[in-house]
Amino acid sequence: MVPTVFVAPYFMETTLRFVAAAAELPGVRLGLVSHDPEDKLPPGLRSRLAGHWRVDDSLNPTQLAGAVRGLAARLGPVQRLIGTLEELQVPLAEVRAALGIPGVSVEVAKNFRDKSRMKHVLRAAGLPCARHRLAESEHDAWAFAEEVGYPLVAKPPTGSGSHNTFRIDGPNRMREW
Repeated sequence: MVPTVFVAPYFMETTLRFVAAAAELPGVRLGLVSHDPEDKLPPGLRSRLAGHWRVDDSLNPTQLAGAVRGLAARLGPVQRLIGTLEELQVPLAEVRAALGIPGVSVEVAKNFRDKSRMKHVLRAAGLPCARHRLAESEHDAWAFAEEVGYPLVAKPPTGSGSHNTFRIDGPNRMREW
């Protein structure tokens, strides 16, 4: 059995489908870390878990490491630490590094998480990417717009999905943004 910990901050329907699929993998003994209490889990899924650990902040590597250590007492030495949410990837990598769990490294997770950094890595590997710039000031944003024209897409460097992502079709929309 491979002792595995899945971090799922909240028990959203889609996330629980991933947890259920992981719990059904042959040879996996699954523990779960979440903000939500165990009694919120569907009973069928709860019975397939080897353990649950509640944390106040699943993005906090210290709390995650404590939860993984706690679950290891029930599961055995944890060999995999996983989660599906983009925001979790760097904290998960930090905990893996701290506890000696194999998986995506902190540097690779940062490449994935920071959109500007990711585009530099992809471009260096010969993959085409949209022109981009990390705008650290309003002046930087206006200079980039003048250089490349419209439309533009503005997104935070550590954005997730389309959250806080805006299409900017011209100077008026740029001023609003």
